[in-house]
Amino acid sequence: MKTFMRKLIILVFVSTIFHLSADMLNYDKALSNLKGVKYYNNGDYGKADSLFNENAIKYPDDSRLHYNQGNAKYKNGQLEDAEYSYNLALKNNKFKQRSEALQNLGNVKFQQKDYQSAIKNYRDALVEDPDNMDARFNYELAARMLQRQQEQKQNQQQDSDKENEEEKDKQDQQQQQKQDEQKQDEKQEQQKQQQQEEKKSEEQKQQEKQQMKEKEKKKEDAEKILKALLQKEKEEMKKEKQKMNVDKEKKGKYW
Repeated sequence: MKTFMRKLIILVFVSTIFHLSADMLNYDKALSNLKGVKYYNNGDYGKADSLFNENAIKYPDDSRLHYNQGNAKYKNGQLEDAEYSYNLALKNNKFKQRSEALQNLGNVKFQQKDYQSAIKNYRDALVEDPDNMDARFNYELAARMLQRQQEQKQNQQQDSDKENEEEKDKQDQQQQQKQDEQKQDEKQEQQKQQQQEEKKSEEQKQQEKQQMKEKEKKKEDAEKILKALLQKEKEEMKKEKQKMNVDKEKKGKYW
């Protein structure tokens, strides 16, 4: 791990800047570029970029100016702008430093963690110049980083799948628990209804039993009343008969 990090830190960047000292046909372009180089070497990449940009606007067909501007932007942390400048420089197929430009373009992609594109740029740099050992070194480093990135993604996917599976199991358990609770509630409700029905049935039986008792009591009372009336009627008839006998005896006596 320590060896790997050491190589990551020393990712090779081609910081060579064209001085254009041989471009005597355009003194202004060479002078402006020289000022930019001075700022670049002093670490003032913002001012260097500004001067390189002015030159690149005036002389858009000069790939060296775009390359210089790409280096300044890269050093200044403007990776997307650096990529744009390198691509402008690479439009010229006769640009002598195509291998270096492709290598630095690969470095941009490397810093953006787009290792697949970085590998392609380093490979193209080696096609332009098979002796570019820095590009070869960066190529191998990017290949290792890509492998590591893919392993991390695979591990993350496995972790994600595991989390999803655990979450699904949790949801299934919660769903099952909910269903069990629902069944339990339904069972309790059924038991409650059954108890209410049994209670109602028992109350109805008790009511019918009470009504039966009251009916029997009324019947007994009616029978008692009827018996008393019959007894009274019988006694009255007996008295009437006795009276008739007395009257008959009296009548016979007077005869």
